[in-house]
Amino acid sequence: MIRRFEEISNNAWPALQTVQYDGWILRFANGVTKRSNSVNLLYPSTLDPEEKIDFCEKLYLSHHIAPCFKITSIADPPDIDQRLAARNYFLHSTISFQLIDISNWPREPLSDIRIETVLNPRWIDDFIRMNEFDRKRRATYIDIMEQLRTPKCLISLSRGHQTIGVGLGVTEGSCIGLFDIVVDKEYRHTGLGYLIVENLLRWGRKKGALTAYLQVLIDNTPAIRLYEKMGFREIYQYWYRMKP
Repeated sequence: MIRRFEEISNNAWPALQTVQYDGWILRFANGVTKRSNSVNLLYPSTLDPEEKIDFCEKLYLSHHIAPCFKITSIADPPDIDQRLAARNYFLHSTISFQLIDISNWPREPLSDIRIETVLNPRWIDDFIRMNEFDRKRRATYIDIMEQLRTPKCLISLSRGHQTIGVGLGVTEGSCIGLFDIVVDKEYRHTGLGYLIVENLLRWGRKKGALTAYLQVLIDNTPAIRLYEKMGFREIYQYWYRMKP
């Protein structure tokens, strides 16, 4: 189950290039997001682990990207976390992967929200602005989104002429993944995050999704409380180890 959800979520937030290496998937996207710039250990491994870590380090550094490994409980070899820690890789962040059954979720989106199924660069601009991200990375965000090959939903919530919240939903089979949910800092803690998520779930259900998933940092207490209120439940965790 973990492997399949990792595959689906990787498809929903693509890398720009990948290298297949003895069961490990090396993902590259100009350093934008750890998900798209990390080594994913999803399949059985046969080569010497230390040799493989050396290879990954050299390849990422040659592209001016800090080496980063994404680890789950199915990682092979099982002691990869200890091996990386011995090489001074630090624990960067831990993420909770959560699911909810939406088979009985209403199908029609709520009003007062804009839904687009084709990438609009304005959505990227609003996402970057509300997250206070580096605008120099805009082109890479657009490139990542343009790699999507399954249906997507870009939601924007506005007040007057200003966008104050966005969210992304990506479907594959009977699943919809929720990504990039952010509300303008002046409007947070007012229930708008719930509204965005609910609309993504409604859109996904209309497209035939029965299960929704999302990923949230384990120390993001407000978001975890929101998702728990909606009925999301953790099924596993993954974490990133990075080189200083």
